[in-house]
Amino acid sequence: MLKRLATLLCCCCLPFVVSAAQVADLYQGKAPTSGDMTAAQSQALGEVLIKVTGKRDILTQPEVVKALAAPGDYVQHYGYQDLGPVKFLKADFDVTKVNALIAQSKFALLGPARPQLAIWLVLDQGERRILPDQSSDGWAAALRGQTQAMGLPVSIPLMDLDDNMAVNATDVWGRFADPILKASQRYGAEMVVLGKLAPDEKEEGKWSIDWGLYGPKPGTQAGGELVELTKGAGSGSQAEVAQGFADALAGWLVQNYGTRLSGTISSQTLVVEGLAGIDGMIQLQKMLQGMASVSKVAIGKLEGDKVTFNLSLQGDKAELVRGLQLESRLRQIEDNESGLRYQWSQP
Repeated sequence: MLKRLATLLCCCCLPFVVSAAQVADLYQGKAPTSGDMTAAQSQALGEVLIKVTGKRDILTQPEVVKALAAPGDYVQHYGYQDLGPVKFLKADFDVTKVNALIAQSKFALLGPARPQLAIWLVLDQGERRILPDQSSDGWAAALRGQTQAMGLPVSIPLMDLDDNMAVNATDVWGRFADPILKASQRYGAEMVVLGKLAPDEKEEGKWSIDWGLYGPKPGTQAGGELVELTKGAGSGSQAEVAQGFADALAGWLVQNYGTRLSGTISSQTLVVEGLAGIDGMIQLQKMLQGMASVSKVAIGKLEGDKVTFNLSLQGDKAELVRGLQLESRLRQIEDNESGLRYQWSQP
């Protein structure tokens, strides 16, 4: 009881401020080389398309199949990297061309600005324990590998002294999201996955997973009511469970934050009040540049602590508004014909 009270008091004293993660190298892919340059570039391009769309079946679309047969048209530059005994091709792909290909295929895409997730899972094997980042059973590596393949910024708790003082297996099992999200602040998490993993009692090597994603209620600021945003369950081998989990998470993100690029560019004004310092303005500009629906960001006017951003959009305004919800320091105060108006809250 004392431990829980101390943790809650500590968390209440800390400002809970997070912003969307910026996924680096989203348009960079790598593949082992075997002397066939086209095959390696094709595999690397496929890796990028999956990260950008969060959908593996993007690779089966007719336009994409054609592009994968001639991947060199999309390569900006490439190099090689030795990973152990294997030499890998590492290629950067043209953002404009890749996005145009996705638009052709009618799939939505996610930009580099994505919510940071913390994954708290209880392993139920006679005794219940929280899966740590450096687990020796292969679970952390499998989950990390599959989520990275989908371009998801995730953290698995270290389960060091700080984590053990803040969260126990009962908290995760009971899905007490509020204190766990506060404890996840050290990982920059905006949302938490809470769930359990258990071995199949009838079939060796098979597992089951049951999980939920928790975060602020859509349209509310961070620190408000937490709700279950989505949930999932599955069974199979370790690899199958990890892939199904990552696919489901990515699918939810695409549905809620993805943008279907249109062939037209529209203009949108965004006014943000409360930007007293240059740091906040730079952070916000970087986030806007990382949104899939935004093709160009320009600062139009500075008036005291009020900054006007002139945006060029490839998607619609509703997608922009959903994306802005990823920044917990922004609160919408007006939406009219003259543009969007937000208030920036300093930490």
